[in-house]
Amino acid sequence: MAKVLFQSTNPRLLRSTFVGYLYEIAQEHQVVLLADGMDEHTKSLLQDKGLFPGLENIIFFESPFGKNVIRKNIRLHAILAKAVSRYKPDVVVAPSDLWPAEMYLLRLAKRARAVTLAMQPGFKMAEQKRLLPWAYQNSCARMPSFLPLSIKMPIAKAKKFLGYALYHWMLPLAAGEMPFVGKVSFIFWEESSGKRDADYSAVFSKRDRDLCVKDGVRPEKIFVLGHPLEHTGTRKFFEKAYSVYGKTREDSKTLTIMWPGEKVGFREQDHSLISEQDIWGRRVSIVKRIAACLGDWKIFIKPHPTEKEAAQIKESLERISPSVAVVNPVEPAEKYIEMSQCIVGISLPSTTLFTAQKQYPGKIILSLNLDNEFLGDSYKDFEGIEYIDTEERLDETIHDIGKGTYRKEGENTETFDFGSASELVNYVYAKRIS
Repeated sequence: MAKVLFQSTNPRLLRSTFVGYLYEIAQEHQVVLLADGMDEHTKSLLQDKGLFPGLENIIFFESPFGKNVIRKNIRLHAILAKAVSRYKPDVVVAPSDLWPAEMYLLRLAKRARAVTLAMQPGFKMAEQKRLLPWAYQNSCARMPSFLPLSIKMPIAKAKKFLGYALYHWMLPLAAGEMPFVGKVSFIFWEESSGKRDADYSAVFSKRDRDLCVKDGVRPEKIFVLGHPLEHTGTRKFFEKAYSVYGKTREDSKTLTIMWPGEKVGFREQDHSLISEQDIWGRRVSIVKRIAACLGDWKIFIKPHPTEKEAAQIKESLERISPSVAVVNPVEPAEKYIEMSQCIVGISLPSTTLFTAQKQYPGKIILSLNLDNEFLGDSYKDFEGIEYIDTEERLDETIHDIGKGTYRKEGENTETFDFGSASELVNYVYAKRIS
């Protein structure tokens, strides 16, 4: 039995993914959870010793972003250092080795001679060389329109390097740590773990493994573990723990559109700007098309949890049809995934579609990229999710869904390196003591 420190840095991803890995590990190992918050239902589940027999303690910490970052980082480092010193873990699990809370923890773990493991928490859109240009372009789009790109781009890059200096040099020094040197950073949209302090990295699929290798992670450090919903015993846990909670029966005539948080986009062919007005017009057009074709269906619009203009979206979209309802952005997405026959995602791609496909493989899931957006094709050729890039194909598909003649293609079963997170912990722990 290993002593495991298990870190979660995102309440939504804890609920949708990481709680499954925690459930698996807690069946046979001693675990202490380090968490940046969680919803009340998940908190109540974690207190059930029948579900999490090995969970000894939960230690909460605050995100090191926003106001008072110096104080937050000093306090964060102190909490993590105390946890490592007190519990003396054999294995430390984190969502990645790239963000501040994870970099602090994994460095402290290495000093304590623990094995460090980064476990993929959510959907990976693309390799870093595609993500970083998008980040720069998005930053430029927020600047005044009268500025030429020749001025905007240097400003965007300067802001990135200032952020790097803050989180990799100044804040660690303020917390009593040496700087996190090296160009691998969340600031530059690195998403592949294993190039810093993670000894090993666990990913969902061969696709994700290939993306990590393209990003420079050594192949021998990467294991394909699968999403916890793809592990039979853990799927039953999710069904019991979350599907029964506030259970909503699937309605054969209900569709949910996942409304993105991005306000602008960029065209794949030349990276030119798709304005906020054009993005809004396209999204409204999609809702109108779907509502017109599925006249007797209930259509929910689920805004991104960070959406600050939900009231305006609600006012505009609910005028389209009495069947359209814009719901509270902070409600759990899985509530609407569970009750809907069809889930629709609009560019940019969302982790929600990925989670929906894992939760309910039989549901109809559509990923729309009608403007050929840069990074909008992340679900192209993704099993279980239909990628649609033309209005004609969208109309045909929605028409088939309405008539009941839509047929979802069969999905292949992927082979994993380990059957559960607990098996992976056993493997890396054996490496430590051998």
